[in-house]
Formats: sequence, structure tokens, C-alpha cells
Amino acid sequence: MSSTPLRSLALAALPAAVVLATLAMPAHAQSRDDRFVLRLSAFNPEAELGFSGNGRVTDGTDEATFGFNESFDTGREWRPRGAFGFRISDRQAIVGNYYDYRRDETWTYGGTVLDTGEIIGGGEQIEVPGARIDGRLSFNLASLNYEYSVVKNESFQWGLGLGVTYAELEAFANGTSEGTDLVDPQFETVRWKRDGFSPGLHTRLTWTPAERWTVGLEAQYLDTRWGDFLDERGHFERGGLIVEYMVSDRFGIHAGYDWFRLKLSDDYRGTARAPEGIDAGPYPYGGKVTGDLKVHGPMAGVTFRF
Repeated sequence: MSSTPLRSLALAALPAAVVLATLAMPAHAQSRDDRFVLRLSAFNPEAELGFSGNGRVTDGTDEATFGFNESFDTGREWRPRGAFGFRISDRQAIVGNYYDYRRDETWTYGGTVLDTGEIIGGGEQIEVPGARIDGRLSFNLASLNYEYSVVKNESFQWGLGLGVTYAELEAFANGTSEGTDLVDPQFETVRWKRDGFSPGLHTRLTWTPAERWTVGLEAQYLDTRWGDFLDERGHFERGGLIVEYMVSDRFGIHAGYDWFRLKLSDDYRGTARAPEGIDAGPYPYGGKVTGDLKVHGPMAGVTFRF
């Protein structure tokens, strides 16, 4: 039988659940009976944005293949982060998370040379010009999940759930490229924005090793084909670790680390034309491009329990 994403998520979490449950047994910590938990945090992420792809170009008789793989890093900036939990019954809960990320950056690309093979004059090389991109990357992610505790005792809880994620993604860029023997310098402005909803999977491990301490591990997954906010193929993954200490019965502090990744891929096609005055082409081309955004960093904040 083929493995579904939910089954894979459960199997991945099972070893950690068993280990934590074993550690939790001798601790004799009393699980808190709070109905509502609110965490307000400052998130200090850095982002890694990568593009890779491959394709082919033809003159109608012969063809050449090409590929690329480029990555760009961004600096750190403190952003808001929120989470809450509402306990419906002893084993049922509603869990929510919110992220906000925005960063202005400048990226440079040094250019490359493509070997055209048998196309364009029997193996000539084409220079791809260097470029500079001044852009802004921003997104908002909010998720709401229903969770059922498969395992629950005085100091350990493991829950699985289903929910919905809202995502708003936006990229804006001004790009300039250098000129070559065949191509004049170029300037382009690009704006891309998507938003919408998608169902997702959720799992959470909670360990209470002592009366005022809590250690939590949470993970989420969704496929972009499940919802309506993106036409591109891809998936979203998220994992988070948090350690919390309650200063009083209602107020606490926490620190942790969050990581998430959005990977998208799409097919493209078009026609390249030689500059005016050169008797060559046109050259139809097509291929696949993949974008990979990874965001990760520490967080810290305050907790309220009621």
C-alpha cells in the first residue's frame, strides 16, 4: 500500500513520541488543566531563496539543453509571531499559528556562458549577462488546526490533526542586466502575488518534565494542489521546537526555534529571437523551473494561560 502524507507524518513522529513518553514516565509532573493558551513571540528569521531548472532550445532541427542553480540569502530581521491553543475536551483542541515575514534585499548574479551545441553556427557559446535585482519578499501564514490526542498521560501528549492554512505571498523586484555582444542592457519590474487557503496536516508533541516546564515539538505539512492559493506544484513544511517556563500560574516565558520551507515548481515555454540585424532563429525553448524558500531562526516571547 502506498504511503499517504498523513501516514508518513504519523510514522515520522512515532519514534519521537515513544522516546518522550518513556522519558516522561518517571517525572510525575502534573499536566496543566488550562483551557486557553496564548503565546506572543518575536521571531528572528533568515531566509534562503533558491532557483533551479532545466530546459531545451531548438532551431527546428537540432536542440541544446541547459540548466541553472542559483541561491540567494537574506539578512535577519525581527518579526511578529503568534500561537494559541483552545482545549475543547480532555483529548481535543484547536491550535493556531501566525507568521509575518518581510525583507528588502539586493541580489547580484555574475552571469554564465551556455554552450549551444550544434545550434547557432556549429557550437558557438552564448554569454548570459550578469544582473542586479533589488527586491522585496513578504508573506503571511496563518493556520488553524483541529487536534486529537492519540497519546495522553500526566506528563506527555501526542496529538494528530487536520486544519486549514491561509497564505499570502508577494515578491517585487526591479532588475537590471548588463549588455553583451548580442543583447543590450535591460531593465524590468516584476510583481508577483498569490493568496488563498489550503487544507493541511498537523502533529504536536508536548512533554511536561516538571511542574513549571513544558517542551513542545510541532510540525505541519500541506500540498499546494490541495488548495486554491497557488497554481504552481509544490508543498509547504514547517517544524518548531519550544521550551516554556511558567513564572506564575498564568504568566510564563518561552524560547524556541522555527523552520519552514515552501517549494514550488512550474513548466515554462517561450520563443527567443535574435537581435535585429542577425539572420538567425527564432528559437523555441521550454523547461521546468523550481523555487525553494527556506525560513528559519530563533524566537522568544511571553505565554498567557487561562
